[in-house]
Amino acid sequence: MPEGNSPLRNIPNPDLDGSDDTLLSATPVGGVNLDTTPTSQMVGVAPELDLDAQEPDEVPIEAGPVKRGMSEGFSAMSEVRRAKREHADARDKLDKLQAEIANDNHTLEHRIQVERDFEKIVDEQTSAIDAATQRIEELQASLDDADGKRQTLEAQLEQMKATHAKDLAPYQQLSESAKKRADGDQNAFNSARKAARAAEKHLKDLTKRRDNELDQAKRTINAAGEQIARLNERLTELSSDPVENATQISQVNGEIAAQTSQRENATARLRAIPNEAAGAIQAAQTTLASAKKQLESAKAAVDASKREADAKTSDFKNLRAKYRDEEGALNDQIVDAQKQIRGINNEMASERQNLENAQALLKEAEDIHATPEATEALAEKVRDNSAAATVQKQQVDALAEAEQEVRARTRQSRVRLIIMLILIAVVVCLIIWLILAYAG
Repeated sequence: MPEGNSPLRNIPNPDLDGSDDTLLSATPVGGVNLDTTPTSQMVGVAPELDLDAQEPDEVPIEAGPVKRGMSEGFSAMSEVRRAKREHADARDKLDKLQAEIANDNHTLEHRIQVERDFEKIVDEQTSAIDAATQRIEELQASLDDADGKRQTLEAQLEQMKATHAKDLAPYQQLSESAKKRADGDQNAFNSARKAARAAEKHLKDLTKRRDNELDQAKRTINAAGEQIARLNERLTELSSDPVENATQISQVNGEIAAQTSQRENATARLRAIPNEAAGAIQAAQTTLASAKKQLESAKAAVDASKREADAKTSDFKNLRAKYRDEEGALNDQIVDAQKQIRGINNEMASERQNLENAQALLKEAEDIHATPEATEALAEKVRDNSAAATVQKQQVDALAEAEQEVRARTRQSRVRLIIMLILIAVVVCLIIWLILAYAG
């Protein structure tokens, strides 16, 4: 059959296959007219293939071979796209119809099964409802008992805490009072220690100052003695010529007299310093002895008060720990009661779910039993849809064969179009290259 005379012009919008077609969507060149028939819009009826439909307009003879080939190629691609789309639409309708049939079949089988086992379902679900109701009543009674026990234990715990707080109050007061006394004695000890350190430092300062003055007087005496010895040696040298050295001898004698006076004064000072410092040092020693005595007394007092505070605090903490253990044991009983309540609630929720499930199954069975006409209508619908699916399957098969025929018949035209487009692209690239080459 010639390529321009297609017997499937009534199949709309086929697409290109993925092997030898491109994603081109141009309008056919040459005014090709593709007619469609209204039979393709009828549900469940396959469109008839009009083999005598109007032929596409012929490309004028005077048109060039390139133009004619491209026109035929675009027309062929459009025809393939229409055939492919028509096939896909028919396939989608068939899939939806088959899915609806499968769902309705499942529902129909369920209704038939329920109607066949209606009496058995009623007996089983009624028994399940009675059993769940009785169990819920039993669990409710257990829940009331457990909740009452929990409330009693919580009231006991609150009363226990109040009693323990009242009993602990005196012990806490004694502990705090002993701690305050220990803190006061510690402050007194710190003050006594500070005073003793100050007295000790004052005594050391006085002793050091006395010793420094004694050392200074001794150094003065020694320095004056050494100077006098050197002057005497000088005087001996000058005495070899008393007349000639009279002036110098006079000066040396004067220096000797001055150094002798300085040594005598330093010697007198050396004897006086111990007497002058003795009173202050004695007073500082007395003050230090008194401060040390007070420090010892403060140390004994702070040690005693700390022992007492530790004992009172220990009594308070031991009693508090005992009461906390008692409260903890009672609180553990409350926790156990709460766990029991949660377990009962969980079991009750499960039984309520069982009750709801049984009620739902019983209601569904009664509804199905009371509406046999709905079952018959559903069966009729399944039969009608099955017949429609058979017709639709025939249509899908016919459209699939038509699509393959179109692809095979138009393959040569589409291949020629692709080759032409490639050649045109090569020529355009060559022209651009030549332009760029000459421009460079």
